[in-house]
Parts: sequence; C-alpha cells; structure tokens
Amino acid sequence: MNVAKPLERKNFAEFEAMPKEEGWNYELIDGIVLMSPRPSSTHQIISGNLYFELRTALKGKNCIPIQEIDLVLKGENFIPDLMVICNEDIKDIKRYEKPPLIAIEIVSLSSSSRDHITKRRKYEQFGIHEYWIVSPEEKCITVFDFVNQNEEMYCEGTVKSFVLPEIEINLENIFV
Repeated sequence: MNVAKPLERKNFAEFEAMPKEEGWNYELIDGIVLMSPRPSSTHQIISGNLYFELRTALKGKNCIPIQEIDLVLKGENFIPDLMVICNEDIKDIKRYEKPPLIAIEIVSLSSSSRDHITKRRKYEQFGIHEYWIVSPEEKCITVFDFVNQNEEMYCEGTVKSFVLPEIEINLENIFV
C-alpha cells in the first residue's frame, strides 16, 4: 500500500542551509521546496533571444535584463528566466532582493501550472509591475500589467511592454 508523505515546509534559513544537487534549480514558494531540471536547449535559445532583444531595446537606458538569478522576496526564493531591473548596480550579486520591474518565465511542461498560477499570483502580490509568460509551444507571449490590470497575448507581430514602452520585440526574433 502506498502512503502519501506530507510535504515538509521550510523557512528561508532552512532552504538556504539544505544541500542542493548540481544541475537542478531550487525554488522556495509558500514554504515548499520546488526542484526543476536545468532548461532544455530550446528554452535556452528562446531565453538568449529574449535577452538580446531586451538588451538592445534598453541600450542607453538605466535598465538591464538579467538571466536566471535568484530572486528573494519576503522569505521566498524564485528563479525567473529573465528579469528587467532598473536604476540598480547589479554587478557581482548572487541574488536580487527587491521586486524587479519585469519578471519573465518561459513555460515548460514541468513548470506550466507554477508559471501560470503560482508565480503569477506571487509576482503580483510582491509588487512586480509586469510579468511575461512565454510559451514556446504556442509561440506566444502573454504580458500582464499588474499596476493597471492590463493583459495582452501576442502570438504574432510585436510584443510590447506596458511599463517600459521602449520595449517592442518582433516575435519572429524570439522563437526558434
């Protein structure tokens, strides 16, 4: 007979102290440790393309995209695929501890409900202004503007940021 073992909740100090296996991403959300394997090559290519387009759009501005760095907010640990951070010196940091202006997640089969439900709720709750969900399968990007309660799905043409109007990215440059 199989018996379900209750999930053991951890606080941030316990999460920080626990051993972590190389090749896995560890996040702490609502006291639960979530593990996911390193992203696939398609995921990494899309992330790289997005990073390049964001970096180009933000050149000369006081904002910068950053990839896969720990985001620690109110005792929880997330690893967004990309974040856009403004007016900050982020050299040599191992984690970021303020809400970024934009958080971006690239959906995979193992992360779909976490990205669409859990992270969307948490990112809004923690004061992130804008959240992008990137769907490689659909080749679409959904942009959520939490400040003004706007939402737009882009499956062709140009994706646009609500909070940084200088960001306009042709979807053909993102998906492989």
